[in-house]
Amino acid sequence: MADGVQMDVAIYVSATGTAAALEQCLVCLGELDEHPAHRVVIVDNATTGFEALFARLGGDIELVRLANPVSEAVALATALHTAPAEVVVYLRDAARVAPGWLGALVAPLATAECVATTSITGGQHTHPVQALALAWKATALDGVPDIPADHLVAALVANLGSVGRVAGADGALVVPALAGVAGPEIAPYGSVPLLSVVIPTLDAASPRLRDCVAAIHANTGVPHEIVIVDNFAPPQGFSAPVNTGLRGARGDYLVVCNDDVEVLPGWWPPLQETLDDGATVAYPRTVDTAEHEGFSAWCFALTRESMVEHSVAPGAFFDPDMVVWFQDSDLMVRLQRAGSPPRRVAESRIRHGRSLSVNTPDPRLREWIVEQIERDRCSFEAKTGLIAVEGTA
Repeated sequence: MADGVQMDVAIYVSATGTAAALEQCLVCLGELDEHPAHRVVIVDNATTGFEALFARLGGDIELVRLANPVSEAVALATALHTAPAEVVVYLRDAARVAPGWLGALVAPLATAECVATTSITGGQHTHPVQALALAWKATALDGVPDIPADHLVAALVANLGSVGRVAGADGALVVPALAGVAGPEIAPYGSVPLLSVVIPTLDAASPRLRDCVAAIHANTGVPHEIVIVDNFAPPQGFSAPVNTGLRGARGDYLVVCNDDVEVLPGWWPPLQETLDDGATVAYPRTVDTAEHEGFSAWCFALTRESMVEHSVAPGAFFDPDMVVWFQDSDLMVRLQRAGSPPRRVAESRIRHGRSLSVNTPDPRLREWIVEQIERDRCSFEAKTGLIAVEGTA
């Protein structure tokens, strides 16, 4: 740092996205100049899919591992406590850094008035709250605010800005992880996807759907496509858009996913392995909330062959007589009676917003949903001879 001042600098990187993207990030960090002296700390938030990469890590990289998944903020706070440093550098989303990035980022911190600095992206200064890298003096911040990951940098910048100056650092250039990253998870142009993810939604422009899509793209290491069915005009429930999306899907493997689901790193390989092992339908473990008892149908996977074999009619995997609710219960009953019930895969993990779609604030839509659920209940009970128990979709 300036004036010959040396400080203990640690770069904290969350294990997120794909293993290929994280490896690219670490390669860039490994090419940084030795000055300023620094450490790299990887934060493993109970992830899956990174074990092979972790096994190859050199001794100069610290690994902080959490036994159970927590929020990004809590994971970062844990890492800061476990592997503390005088200067904290938080590198988001496994972004790639340019040569000279670290020196440019931390140099302004040698002055008393500057407490934090932010990177620039792609040669352009971005607003501090959008920065992919944030550095700060550890003494300037009293804890990490526990808020959602998308707003964490904004909250950190706001808290630091109340203490001192937050400066944009010229020359501290970073590139988003997926920009130009080559690897086996990137499909050749024009290729047929291995996996199709069908997402029905009431609002194709909503932040909820954008977050869902972003998580799928970041955490799915096979060639894939996403089929979005906007079913708001008029509201069509759940069965119809799912059936529509499945009819248009091209992949050999198919996933039905609510728009309030966040798939986590490593979510797909365990599901594919389970399907290849003979499961008709496989579904992930839901973390951070109390799990639904039985089949959690807000995200489930199947093969194309299973879709054809277990459809109630050509082009209708879900029974269209159950418009909003109980189509998952009907599917579970059908599979149980066929001797191949849905299989839960604990190694695959997701988060779920819990009824964000069904619990709409729109009073007219909510009235229609409530009335339709009762009709769906009657259809389910008449078809199966069972008593319908309302769950959480």
